[in-house]
This record gives sequence, C-alpha cells and structure tokens, in this order.
Amino acid sequence: MSRVNSSFGLPLTGRGPSSLVKRLTAKFIWPFLRHQVDVNLVLVAELREVEARHAHLLAVLEAQRHHFEQVQQASAEGTAAVLRQLSHQLDFVEGEVGKVNDARLNIEAALHILEGQFTSVVQQRESHLADVQAHLTKRTQQLENQIDLGHRQLLARFYDGFGALQRDVTELSRYFSELKADYDKFEETRIAGLLARMAEVDHFLTEVKRSYPELVKPERLVKLATGFDAIERAHAMRFRGTRDSIIERIGIYVPELKAVAELGPVLDIGCGGGELLEVMRDNEIEAYGIEIVDAAVQECQALGLDARLDDVLHHLSSVPAASLGAVTAIHVVEHLGIDTLIEVIDLSLKALKPGGIIIFETPNPGNVLVGADSFYIDPTHDHPIPSALLEFLVSIRGFADAQIMPLKRAPNLFTNVMPDEGVWANDVARVAQHVANVFLGAEDYAVIARRAL
Repeated sequence: MSRVNSSFGLPLTGRGPSSLVKRLTAKFIWPFLRHQVDVNLVLVAELREVEARHAHLLAVLEAQRHHFEQVQQASAEGTAAVLRQLSHQLDFVEGEVGKVNDARLNIEAALHILEGQFTSVVQQRESHLADVQAHLTKRTQQLENQIDLGHRQLLARFYDGFGALQRDVTELSRYFSELKADYDKFEETRIAGLLARMAEVDHFLTEVKRSYPELVKPERLVKLATGFDAIERAHAMRFRGTRDSIIERIGIYVPELKAVAELGPVLDIGCGGGELLEVMRDNEIEAYGIEIVDAAVQECQALGLDARLDDVLHHLSSVPAASLGAVTAIHVVEHLGIDTLIEVIDLSLKALKPGGIIIFETPNPGNVLVGADSFYIDPTHDHPIPSALLEFLVSIRGFADAQIMPLKRAPNLFTNVMPDEGVWANDVARVAQHVANVFLGAEDYAVIARRAL
C-alpha cells in the first residue's frame, strides 16, 4: 500500500488546507485508480524484467564480440600461414613445370632424331623388300617353268601308257567278243542238247511216275546223288573261301534281318554249310535252312543248326502264307532257270508277312572277270543274272523298295596315276573309272526287297 501511495505522492504529509484537499481527493479517486495501480505494478515488474534481460543480452553480445575478435585475429593469422604455404608450393610447382617443359623439349628433340632414323630404316627395309620380292618373282617363274616342263613330261608318259592301255583294252574287247561268240555257239549247242536230254528225262519220269506212283516223291528226288555231289562241299571250300571268311562277309545282312525278326522265322534257301544260319543263331534270330545236298544238311545238323533236306519249290509251296519274316538265298538264284526263279520270287512273296524281306545274293556279271571267268568255275551255275534284271524281276512280281547292294569290290589300281589337271584330265578319269568298273567292280551283289505293308 505504501508503494501504491508513493506512486500517487502518498502518504500525504504536511498540514494545511492543501494537504487536506489532497487527502480528500485521494480518498475520492482511490476506488477508480486501484485497478490501474495494479496494472501499473505489473507493467513495472515486466519492464524491470525486460531491462534485466536486455542487460544480460548486452553482456552476451559483448562476450560474443570479444570471442569473434579473437577468432578473427586467429583466422587472419591462419590464413596468412596458409597463404605463405601455398606461395611456397606454387613456387615449387612452377619450378617443376619448368623442369617438365625442359624435359618435353628434350623428348621432342630426341623424337625428331628418332623419326629421322626410323625414316631411314624404313627406306632401307623397303628397298630390301623390293629386292627380295623381285628375287622371289624371278625364282617363282623359274619353278613354274620347271613344274610345267615336268608336268608336260609326266602327261606325255601317262598318255603313252594310256595309249598302250587303250590298245590292251581294244585287244581284250576283241578277245571277249570272240569268246562271247564261242560261248553263244557253245550255249546254243549245249541248250539244244539239254533240251533233248530234258525231253528224254521228262518222258522217262512220266513213265516211271505212271508205273510207280509211290516211288517218285520230292523227298526222294532230292536225295538222288549225282557225280558232282561227292565233291560239291570241297569245291565250295576251294572257291568260295573258308567258313570264317564267309561268315565275316555275310555278317552285313544282320541289321536287315534283325529289323524283321519279330515278323517270323527266316528261311535260308540253299543254306550250304550253314554259315548264314550260324550268324543268325549267334545274333538270336530265329531261322532254318533247306538244302538239296544231303552232305551239306548233315554238316549243318552236326553244328546244331536247323537244316532240312528239301527242294526250294516244294518247300515254299508248303509254307503257310504270311508266316516268314525273311527269305534269303546266298548264291542260289544263278543255279535256277528263269521260270524257276520267277516261281521262287512269287512263292517267297506269298510266304512272307507284310514288311518281310528277301535277300538274293549272286555273282555280278557286270564285272568282266566274273562274267567271263569265275562264274563258270561252278559247273552247276545255270547263267549269270545282271543286277538290273534281278531287281526288275522282284519289282515286277510285287516286291517294293528293291535295292541293289554291290559287294566285294576290288581296290582301284588307277587311283594313284590319274592326272589332277590338264586338258585331258576329265576324259582320262572317266575312261579309267569305266575300266575300273568293268574290271574291278563288285564281284557279287545282293538285291534286297520288301513285301509291301
């Protein structure tokens, strides 16, 4: 209250009228001023607090100013030190740059010297290479001339030899023409005699069959011995080769026979010593054979092979239709007449299941040495059968996919003497190939065909 009074000049002191007036006035206005006094007190307090905060801020600012002055002084000293260090480094760099420039100038001078030396060396090498190229060109021309001369001499020798070969071929052709004429004449005489003999035999058999109907049966006819039967096996061993060589040669048919093994057994016509039967047994292919030579049948049976004494036409006629997987005839068809061969083809087609195959192997008369000589080593051969004819016969009688397989080809002796180039090279090669085919072609061939599905 004293602070409030002091704000208004209170307490009123003194005496007199003025003092009394002041007291009366104060008492009168006090109720109105009391609230304002409270506000003034709050404002005074706030003002003093602001003054205190202002004084504090001034102190803080002074401290910051002092700190900034210290930092500024330190920064100025550090910057000066850094600038002095940078100045030293710059001086060092300028010195190094000067050294580098000096080194660059030295290198450029050295490069200029090397460039001159390199140009000189290149010019020397180019000159040397030109000399070498000229020498090589000259030497190459000399070698080409020498090779051309040697080639011409070689061709001259070859043409001389080829001329002699042509004369020999002409002489052989003349000889074979004469031989063919003699053979045709012999065949005419032989056929005429055979026809007469066959007529006599046919008449005799007719009389025998009429007089003794139970005597003449196919099983008995195939057992009738002839003069050649006694030596037939020895003849085969001599001229067909050993058993091992035959087995090795006919092994080429195994893949074809295995492919149809599930269709049914294989019939081997004219099984001989049973070489093919043995190959099929070793490859687990069911098979049996027929043969008209009793000694051959016994030989097969001694080896545990299924061989039966029977005639081909009689046996094929008795085989159930569509019961066989394959029919093979290795060196058989050349023993048959044309009518019998066609009948064998027809009966084989009937006996095979659809998809079954025939394999007929025979000597190849396309090889002159076979057609004119080795074919007739076997006196039981009837006549040679060209491959095109046998392929035609099996196709025309109903077989499909007929193919000719050449066998036992002799080496070509002309391979190493053929000229590689030249005007006559192609002609010489064609003639030599023809001569090789005629004299060195396949000694045997096989026709393989299939009954259509």
